[in-house]
Amino acid sequence: MKSRFKRLLISTIAIGMMMTTIAYAKNVSMNLVYDGKTHAYNASEVKINIDGSELVPEDMPPVIIDGRTMLPMRLIAQKLGCEVLWNEETKQAFVMNDDYTVAFTLGSKKGIKNGAEFTMDVPAMIINDRTMLPVRALANALDINITWDDPTRTVNIGAGGTSTTPVTPTTPTTPTTPTTPTTQAVKVFKVSAPTAATATQAFSIEADSAIYSYEEVYVDNSKVVIDIQNATCGLADKITATNSNIVTSIRSAQHDENGVPYTRVVLDLAGKKEYTVTQSSDKKKILIQFQQTVVDEISLTNRSDVDKLVVGADGALGAKVFTLQNPQRIVVDMTNVQGKVENELSTKGLSYVTAARTGMFDANTFRIVLEVGQLTDFEWEEEDGEFTLEVRKSTLENLSYDIESNVLILDDMKSLDVDDIVKNDRHTEGYYEIILPGDYESAYGYGTLKIGNDVIDNITVSTTNNKTVIRFKQNRYSEYVAEETTDGYQISVKNPKDVYDKVLLLDAGHGGNDPGTSGNGLIEKQLTLAVALKVQKHLEDSGIKVYMTRDSDTRPDNNVRAQTANQVADLMVSIHFNSAGTNTTANGTETLYQVHTNDNSSKLTSLKAAEIMQSSLIQALGTTNRGVKQRTDLLILNATTVPAILVEGCFFSNPGDALKISSEQNQDIMAEAMADAIIEMMDEYRVR
Repeated sequence: MKSRFKRLLISTIAIGMMMTTIAYAKNVSMNLVYDGKTHAYNASEVKINIDGSELVPEDMPPVIIDGRTMLPMRLIAQKLGCEVLWNEETKQAFVMNDDYTVAFTLGSKKGIKNGAEFTMDVPAMIINDRTMLPVRALANALDINITWDDPTRTVNIGAGGTSTTPVTPTTPTTPTTPTTPTTQAVKVFKVSAPTAATATQAFSIEADSAIYSYEEVYVDNSKVVIDIQNATCGLADKITATNSNIVTSIRSAQHDENGVPYTRVVLDLAGKKEYTVTQSSDKKKILIQFQQTVVDEISLTNRSDVDKLVVGADGALGAKVFTLQNPQRIVVDMTNVQGKVENELSTKGLSYVTAARTGMFDANTFRIVLEVGQLTDFEWEEEDGEFTLEVRKSTLENLSYDIESNVLILDDMKSLDVDDIVKNDRHTEGYYEIILPGDYESAYGYGTLKIGNDVIDNITVSTTNNKTVIRFKQNRYSEYVAEETTDGYQISVKNPKDVYDKVLLLDAGHGGNDPGTSGNGLIEKQLTLAVALKVQKHLEDSGIKVYMTRDSDTRPDNNVRAQTANQVADLMVSIHFNSAGTNTTANGTETLYQVHTNDNSSKLTSLKAAEIMQSSLIQALGTTNRGVKQRTDLLILNATTVPAILVEGCFFSNPGDALKISSEQNQDIMAEAMADAIIEMMDEYRVR
């Protein structure tokens, strides 16, 4: 396998391009799209010479920004024999050869060369869908000779350091036999998972013939990403029955790189784990095996009125910490871990832990249970195979949380009228607030109650301006029902579908560091949000509970958007806009869908939802009807199990479409048409 980060991949980030004229002669006149704006550019052309041969860019010429010459990275890197990788998560481009690995971060003047930081005059940029690098930074980073000839406006690039004398190659110039045969693409058709969560945690990706090129692409500790070159995908888009406490789901997709297909397989992890990636002897399988960690030391001590648990192991533990009641316990679970420590731990001298034990919860999960005799607060961390948990006295009192029923119980310490409670739903920001009608700090104290289940991460109680606020940090969108009981009060955390008859998840596409496409002065992430907020407003009195994936300039992960729909919604509608790059003739509206295995003709399906939405939009906007289209390559549609559609409102690259949708009046018309379609779908068809 090639080393991590050594795959040639330049991402064509979806920023639409509006060009007037590109003249590769004496003058270049064009529009440059970068930093979310369109800039007019008119200057004499810049030529590129590499080792005496002129290099003619195919579609994006060198340009001068802020007095610095910017070169198209992919083209230059390839000609210099370098590989280039784009990491979408970190927005970093990596230029690599045998001697150097250089990282450029979009928008940052700081670069990293073989681990050492350096500073550039201008940052790497995306200009008209192309990654552009400052020429001087590239020269310094790769120790190559780059000179500027002002009379001819030519960048001369050599490969021999500071000397202009040609360097005699030290390696043979005879072409070597390629390591990857130019054969027909293989088909990836099977992923094998363990037979049970207690079995050896080994996964395999199988193709119908030998796999000659694949790579592991590092994203973060929560994923294993494998890219298989020259491979088509015959896998299910998402596999959830993984038989594993480590791998929560497996996702796949097919992409193309310079006309060559590659298949990406993603294993989503519950937490950081050590693993190996190997290949079978016949090269038809890629094997991913998670190494079992051994806990070989454990201690429980008290210092400065803090009880401290320390666990040592020979690898990553991937610990999950949560609480249980009756009796009150702090539980630590570690999957794919075996314990070689004592089962009963001494609690002598401890302040809060009254009993402590360890053991195997099942054949593959090591569990530590700490019983505490009162409300406690705790903090934990894991680093380099060592897990530390500190338990201290809680400043909260007279309350408890039933983790099985997800109910917060408040003892009857002070009179409370539940009808006067104020609710503040901030689901897009990850929390929900219950505001009590007065100061209840004397009854319930202050501080944070750790929960750690799939619904609630923690609950914080605070009092300011004579109001006590109970804030629930959510792991899932929820609705909250406050009731008076015989012993006090309770706040039940419920799935919205248990409270409302019809629930919609409305998705404004892109956002944050993902602008989407652009063109004719429009930026997709801005317009999708503007329209989504208008749709939400039109649905206020419809009887449909509306949740948003975002209501500001943020970027939720697409997998999280789909997962949220599956958890709480009856329907998901995602709003996007289109672009055809330099093709200004493409225009119109289309609605995309995917067939789900659980589709039922007696209920609303994605296809029916798409047909209703498309008809409503075309009638309202008068745009070209591009129809309803099934798409098998979009995660939002593939990873959902509830009806889900993706609207492509119009083309930013088309002047007529762009002019129409730039009008706020037409944006409101589009939003009202979408709201009307959603009401029709959810009124005329069963959603459950």
